[in-house]
Amino acid sequence: MKRLVRVGYAAKGVIYLLIGALALQLAFGDGGRLTDSTGAMKTIVAQPFGLALLTVIAIGLLAYAGWEVVGAIWVTGRQATGARARFLRVFGAFKGLGYGAIGWQALQIVLGARQQKSDGAEVYAREAMQLPLGRLALVLVGIGVAIFGVSQVWMAWQSRFADDLDQGHLRREGLGWVLQVGRAGIGARGVLVAVMGIALLRAGFQRRASEAGGMADSLVTLLSQPFGTWLLAVAAAGLVCFGFFQLLHARYARL
Repeated sequence: MKRLVRVGYAAKGVIYLLIGALALQLAFGDGGRLTDSTGAMKTIVAQPFGLALLTVIAIGLLAYAGWEVVGAIWVTGRQATGARARFLRVFGAFKGLGYGAIGWQALQIVLGARQQKSDGAEVYAREAMQLPLGRLALVLVGIGVAIFGVSQVWMAWQSRFADDLDQGHLRREGLGWVLQVGRAGIGARGVLVAVMGIALLRAGFQRRASEAGGMADSLVTLLSQPFGTWLLAVAAAGLVCFGFFQLLHARYARL
């Protein structure tokens, strides 16, 4: 199971590396495009041996998701007490569910069930607003996502993000600099997640599902700002850093 979880870390790394690399290409005017995890996975499956690689990614992500959810439920001892520990458990559960959904989506693509355009945040927001108290739920989700994004930026700023890495092993192998790469990557992803949360908030308050957006929409938002090309380049480089950091987790994570 631990080996599969490490495959899951590597799968996360590949997806974020691809999203960041494609965005970097666009920022520098060398092709590329703005995409999300679904677009990245469809890019993978279109490559030689892509189907086999996406199958491995799907299995790894599902194993990683299960590991996170189980870990959030069955934490014991001092790790289960304190406000920060409770927050990390809730965060771990939601993270597991999120990556489980991505893993399931990857499996559907492998099986040929998701060749059509994937449902985006706008579709889910519209469906949510049709439910009783759906607007309120959308606003609350937006607040939670925005808070999570800001917390990731804060953790990166405070260098409190690598508790699950064997830092001693990294330093013995001369890879202590990797922590700074991870700091940049987590901070950049945190900014994009915060933008996603704000978009969900706007969608709920304004009753406009079109305001909701995912990772690709967050990148579009940055690109539309003054000096947007440079903002996009910085964010894309950060996603590449985050992807590389996840690849290092595949080897050095303490499981």
